[in-house]
Amino acid sequence: MESTNSVSEMKTQMEFAVEMNSPCCVEKVKNAIKSFAGLNVLSIDLPAQRVVIEGDVVAEVVKDAIEEKTGLSTVVLGQGSEENLGAGIAAVSVGSSGVRGLLRWVQNKSNTCVIEGTLDSLPASKPIFLSVHECGDLSNGCENCGSLLTTDQGFNGVLSRLSPNDNQRAEFRVSTSDIKLSDVIGRCVVVHQGDQEEVLQGKSNRLACGIVARASGLFQNSKRFCACDGVTIWEQKNAERSGKL
Repeated sequence: MESTNSVSEMKTQMEFAVEMNSPCCVEKVKNAIKSFAGLNVLSIDLPAQRVVIEGDVVAEVVKDAIEEKTGLSTVVLGQGSEENLGAGIAAVSVGSSGVRGLLRWVQNKSNTCVIEGTLDSLPASKPIFLSVHECGDLSNGCENCGSLLTTDQGFNGVLSRLSPNDNQRAEFRVSTSDIKLSDVIGRCVVVHQGDQEEVLQGKSNRLACGIVARASGLFQNSKRFCACDGVTIWEQKNAERSGKL
């Protein structure tokens, strides 16, 4: 995949709901964001409990940092660009390997797509690659995802090589002009164990996978209550943490 890594092409805008209840909370959030080089605060709305920032950092990493440094519950509401050309999301959760993660896609320019995410419980042995495949069929685990998605622009299906840290987590952010968000909606992303040739030849071990779906862009997610049971997003988040959901 041809990566285009200029600062402007890698930047996206990120919208968070943060459980702020006082001006003191606002200052805590500002200080947490300052710990990242190159992140700019675009707006902090205390009554709406909304924070909008811009930069070249994985949104989930920013969310985790805000929660860790402030103690305030934080939810990623949306991600996009000034043009708001579309966003996607893929929960990587299918497979018996234990690999789990969340990937986000942003069409931040007409010819540039940013892909980012975090993946956990990755094996330490052999190279790990992330790829996109032709099909969106998870009826037989990751085996029915089909062949690698290729395009006339030279995209071979491989999105990125992942580099797990000592905690078996990989955080990554890449941009490309080889594919667009519209090319991948409804298709599978797959985490492979094996070298790149094995991935390209279909001989790698498919560890985990998920389907790319459309996601909320900036200011497109006003949800504060779950329609199914009426709980707030904060109550829902606490239930998820305690394993009740």
